[in-house]
Amino acid sequence: MLTTTTPRPLHWSLLFVTAVFVTLLLYFIDEGRYSLEGLLTVGNGIAMGIYLVGLLLGLALMAQLFAKRHPSPARTLLVLSLGTVVGFLFGLLLMMGVGALQLLG
Repeated sequence: MLTTTTPRPLHWSLLFVTAVFVTLLLYFIDEGRYSLEGLLTVGNGIAMGIYLVGLLLGLALMAQLFAKRHPSPARTLLVLSLGTVVGFLFGLLLMMGVGALQLLG
């Protein structure tokens, strides 16, 4: 008899909270200011929004890739850590793409 496992990715709220937390941490440590001052300006909001989207994409991708593994704290830690790294890279690529569009336009 062939048994299949039902995919059980992490809940979207955990991924979203992780992405928001990491985005705020990136802003906090940006350029050595160690402050959230100026976060609500338009330019900073757009930049942090781009990083947030990249992190969400990376976390969602890792959650889907590891969805068939048995749910455990180790899987959660692996998804969140790998998803954060991949998401940060996605955010950087998105930021570079926006910068390239500005140069072309």
